[in-house]
Amino acid sequence: MTAHPGGTMRIFEQAPRPALRPLVASFLVVEFPVRHRDAHLPATGPVAAFSFQGGCRLDGERWAPRAAFTGLRETMRTHEHDAGHRVLLARFTPVGAAAFLRAPLDEFSGTTADLADILERPGELAGLHERLAGARNHGRRVGLLEDFLLARISRSAPDPLVAAAVAWVERSGGAGRIAELTRHIGLSQSALERRFRRSVGITPKKFASLVRLRRAVQLRAGGADFTTVALAAGYFDQAHLTNDFRRATGRTPQAFFRPAPAGRDAEIFQAAAAALR
Repeated sequence: MTAHPGGTMRIFEQAPRPALRPLVASFLVVEFPVRHRDAHLPATGPVAAFSFQGGCRLDGERWAPRAAFTGLRETMRTHEHDAGHRVLLARFTPVGAAAFLRAPLDEFSGTTADLADILERPGELAGLHERLAGARNHGRRVGLLEDFLLARISRSAPDPLVAAAVAWVERSGGAGRIAELTRHIGLSQSALERRFRRSVGITPKKFASLVRLRRAVQLRAGGADFTTVALAAGYFDQAHLTNDFRRATGRTPQAFFRPAPAGRDAEIFQAAAAALR
């Protein structure tokens, strides 16, 4: 269990069982002893979240469902956690959620949906919530969720061509040209985009943009200057980096990483900047 500086959260992380590793990157249990507001940069994989105590509000508006599924987003989102909120997260690989949900992943792009509205047997969620709340420890909670997911895997492996395309984009750091990707995969651009949207939720070009953005945050958090960050993360120049940051966070890279006066906005933006360290 890792404690966040200041005692605002505690995090338990566990790797998935071998059968789930192509589909799930990791499991997290996050506890919020005090009321907390945070921000999340766009991720490269969807997330399923199961709140088994307390709750949180999304982007200052609606309450998150007890069992929620968030598809890929191109912009940062904020959460306001109640004191005592405890949530179990399944962080899927880019292609992993497609094996769990029957609906195409592009239906969930940019949204957080209630799993009770998605699953064919939503009534089983009530039993899962009861077991998660009553489990003796977080390791047992992760095991319960693993059992739940394994019982619902509709196919044994992700779409192999899409998985290969994702791996190619990640190896290139998001800097490779889509024309090169289509030649590598052996599909036309339109055919690849259709399969990619169904299995990942967005187009290969947008996915590459997310990979570049997260790489840029990692480089800047490691101390690189913005010119170095832009080139090393695969941007044509610093202006392109700035445009991507504005689109994703509403701020320039300089403003995003700049120490800010104390306050709610300073807290959430600094937390998001630190998230990839």
